[in-house]
Amino acid sequence: MDMTPLIDVVLLLLIFFLLSSSFVLQPGIKVTPPRGVSNSGVRDAQFIINISAQQPPMIFLNDQVTTLPQLQNEFRRIARAKSDATVILRADASVSHGLVTEIMSMALESGVGVVIATKPGS
Repeated sequence: MDMTPLIDVVLLLLIFFLLSSSFVLQPGIKVTPPRGVSNSGVRDAQFIINISAQQPPMIFLNDQVTTLPQLQNEFRRIARAKSDATVILRADASVSHGLVTEIMSMALESGVGVVIATKPGS
């Protein structure tokens, strides 16, 4: 029995699986939210704000780096586009409470609801 056709088939299968599978790593923002009693909230919110733990804290709106003035403009735009808009605020547990409340205040003043993401548990 000739092994050449078998090796060809195995190599073709290997090439097929290598080309059809995706090995793309999704870059992400590392955030460790604080623990909370309840983790219920808006699951289909289109706007997610991440605040990283690095110094100085970086603010991301839907994975795009932003600043506080830009974020306030975005809140106004979101509120005009959708009257019952809600954003999910994912802040690292080590981020200053003042920054989180400042962002929440900006959102609420613009008419955008805020849901704080937490880890389940007590």
